[in-house]
Amino acid sequence: MLKTKKLLPKKLAANQVVVAMQEAAVNVLSANMNVLYVARDQGKKVWVALGATAGDLAAQNLRRLKDSVAAANDKSVAAWDAVEQALDARVMPVLDKVGLAAPAQYGVDLLGKGLHRVSAQVVELTRERRLAAKRVVRKPAAKKVVARRRARPAVKLAA
Repeated sequence: MLKTKKLLPKKLAANQVVVAMQEAAVNVLSANMNVLYVARDQGKKVWVALGATAGDLAAQNLRRLKDSVAAANDKSVAAWDAVEQALDARVMPVLDKVGLAAPAQYGVDLLGKGLHRVSAQVVELTRERRLAAKRVVRKPAAKKVVARRRARPAVKLAA
């Protein structure tokens, strides 16, 4: 029998129906507690499995994302190459026939002119600095006046 019989009054403890109901209630309670413990343990296992699955899915999605970004980058590079080839094949000959300088050549010419200007400025500044250094008049250093010591007469000590 159960330990709970001690909690019942003596009249009810002798009644078989009350004892059967009490045992049934205790059995239902213990069954419910067992279900809760099993659910808790299974829930932990489900969370661990879910975490592992989520990590795997995140890694797969990251790989797919990197692959799609790389594919889009390759497509954009290919499209840009096609545009450059079309410009070289169609636009540049027309610009040459009209007498306009090619944009790339124009940029190179501007860069060369800019370099020549900068080089001339550097030469001019260097020359000015040299001339300014020569123009600086340096004052002669002041002579130090050294006071001469007078010779003191020798004093003889009387012994």
